[in-house]
Amino acid sequence: MLVSLNWLKEFVDINITPEEVAEVLTMGGIEIESLSHVGSELKFCYTAKIEKVYAHPNSDKLKLAEINIGSRTETVICGAPNIEEGLVVAYAPDGASLASGMKVSRLTIKGVESPGMLCSEKELGLGEDASGLLVFDGDTPVGVTLIDAFPDIEDVILEVSVTPNRGDCLSILGVAREIAALTGTTVRMPRLDMRESNQDVNDDLAIEVPDYDLCPRYAARIINHVQVRPSPFPVRLRLYRGGVRPISNIVDATNYVLMECGQPLHAFDYFSLQGQKIVVRRCFSGEVFQTLDNVERRLPPDTLMICDGEKSVALAGIMGGLNSEIVDSTNKVVIESACFERFGIRRTAKSLGMSTEASFRFERGVDPEGCVWAANRVSGLIQRWSGGDIYSGIIDVYPEPIRRNAVKLRGVKIRTTLGVDISLHEARAYLERLGIAVRDIDDASEALKCTAPSWRWDLEREIDYVEEIARIHGFQNIPATMPLCRAEPDRTKRDFNLVNRVRDLMTASGFMEIVTMSFISTASADSFRVDPETEADLALINPLTEDFAVMRRSLLPGVMGALKRNLNFKNESVRLYEIGRTFVPVFGSETPVEKLKLTGAACGSRLPDLWHFSRGEIDILGKVEVRPEVDFFDIKGALENVLEGLGINNVQFLPCSRPFLHPGKSAELLVNGRGIGCLGELSPEKTREIGLSKKVQIFDIFLEPIFVQSHKDKVFRPVPRYPFIERDVSIIVETNCSEDKIKLLISRLGHDIITSVILFDLYRGESIPEGHKSMAFRIRYQAEDRTLTDAEVQEVHSRVVETLISELKATVRE
Repeated sequence: MLVSLNWLKEFVDINITPEEVAEVLTMGGIEIESLSHVGSELKFCYTAKIEKVYAHPNSDKLKLAEINIGSRTETVICGAPNIEEGLVVAYAPDGASLASGMKVSRLTIKGVESPGMLCSEKELGLGEDASGLLVFDGDTPVGVTLIDAFPDIEDVILEVSVTPNRGDCLSILGVAREIAALTGTTVRMPRLDMRESNQDVNDDLAIEVPDYDLCPRYAARIINHVQVRPSPFPVRLRLYRGGVRPISNIVDATNYVLMECGQPLHAFDYFSLQGQKIVVRRCFSGEVFQTLDNVERRLPPDTLMICDGEKSVALAGIMGGLNSEIVDSTNKVVIESACFERFGIRRTAKSLGMSTEASFRFERGVDPEGCVWAANRVSGLIQRWSGGDIYSGIIDVYPEPIRRNAVKLRGVKIRTTLGVDISLHEARAYLERLGIAVRDIDDASEALKCTAPSWRWDLEREIDYVEEIARIHGFQNIPATMPLCRAEPDRTKRDFNLVNRVRDLMTASGFMEIVTMSFISTASADSFRVDPETEADLALINPLTEDFAVMRRSLLPGVMGALKRNLNFKNESVRLYEIGRTFVPVFGSETPVEKLKLTGAACGSRLPDLWHFSRGEIDILGKVEVRPEVDFFDIKGALENVLEGLGINNVQFLPCSRPFLHPGKSAELLVNGRGIGCLGELSPEKTREIGLSKKVQIFDIFLEPIFVQSHKDKVFRPVPRYPFIERDVSIIVETNCSEDKIKLLISRLGHDIITSVILFDLYRGESIPEGHKSMAFRIRYQAEDRTLTDAEVQEVHSRVVETLISELKATVRE
């Protein structure tokens, strides 16, 4: 935001240099990014009155102007189309400098000498209009320097960086309040100067606000018999230097007050409002509205609209409509001054891709108690600049006044937070400088009760008031001291090392790490939700866009988004993983539970694109070799590598019923009997929903339960001294009987001599009954202290076979 120092001085006494002002504000938390001295180069430019205009003897396009510059007259050459006798204009004589740095010199043009030039506002750096001469009001003194005639020309412009929580500083008044508080002075408000007629505003206008949840306050005034014309030059100059384009005196007045006090205003042409009424309501479903920039926009749900008796006339808090704009023939206006709900304005502006001076301020919060003052202020300015009769009274719809809650501020909190002994008396004085209402609770409690002023939306907690005390006391006055604390070992290092170990193991399996945003859209969150009834989202109060509306409960939306982008860029063999935190809201708690997860996805070819691997071509015998693709067992193997690398032994993979996974190609992962995640192929329905053309394998597991059970130390086991014996068993079992269940059952019967059980064959097809499968296991028998006999092995092996038959209803194949 650009702030004029001259304008600031109308609100607060400033007895320090501009550089000191910048330093004071920056140290007080209002950063000044730059400071520019402007206008001093025009000290040799003068006001002049055009006494006579006549044709150039040697040119049809140029004219000669005889000008009065007070002590003398000069004849200059001019080609501006708006040159007329009687105008007061800006004259730059020989030797004067312009804003661009160009020096004016005496020139002879077409045989006629010109001692200087008449200037446009762009040539002087006082505006953007280069179409003609800069024309001043007729009562402007003639023959004086521009700086003497208009002191605001020589100014200092501060570029202020306002943080999102300090919307109150987006105005001259807001910055003046800060300067006053930081320097111990007081703020002066402009005098309200307006004359009301006998006509009552309620006779010509009615206001209805059915959706007052989105519009807590709406005020309006009427001004009749106005004349639309350019604003006075000092007004146009202030707007231009503040980054606002001057338009006309009516519109400029609303923008002037916006910059002055931070209250956005809007002016409607009264006769464009049907039914002599204004209705503030939500938009209709599918409604399309044409804004002042001549763009038709389809409105998102819950967009707040300003309407008349028949149609919408403005996007509330963002931009007016083309059907009610101020035009040259306008002679009666309605002034709107409102307080709109800030989050609703932000949602609409972001959804439409719009950002205006009004929406920028409404999103950050405006002063609800300043609406009426701003309406009166702008009415007085319009009356001064355009004439007109201000109707008596103001319509002010404010059904539920906004009240600020009092906050208890303890003296001990101030001292322990800041490390400085600030008494409650000093704290109270600091806070009262900022307009905060302060009263003592009682002598015994050593605490204050503080109520924020209506313009400070950011003061909600005790710590906010402590920060305000620190700002006014001066951060530079708080000594830098080391905190007194007991040094304790870093208990997070082990988990940090384990996370790095997981990264190494995933990289060894051919996966690449990605990092995605912690914020996702509601639609993305829904796509991987298991139980919508119990899995609530943690919604952001003020999201950047609808794509970042909730905190992620799962890493899957981000990983799948990255996978899809890779596939769109023809990277068709992808293996990605992410290690990150998810956020689960807890009922009754302000903070969510954060859980560390490992999530990944893989698709495409299992083998790299190298010459010695098959590319799916036809060999010399005419046989087609299909290149193998990543499947369930690839990601299962990657997870087994991770678990084995962390020293996790008791691992099971059981059938899974997640709605987004393929029912026959997925599994739940259990460690020591506790479920920690899932893996498998994305279901065909979900694959189509996301817009993918390939089969995708995914996994999603919690890391912290694994870390708890991870073995820190590895134990050396010597190579067995005694030989092993291997026996095979082939059985037919039901299809839903898992490998893990069988292996666990066999191992349990081993009496410490079964060292491994491996599934080496799986078959479904001919000779196998429907609903069944054939599985062949190789069992290794070995003892650490002796050589096993055939009799010992046969005894245990027979018991294994009998148990498989009795407990699993298995059939042994010969």
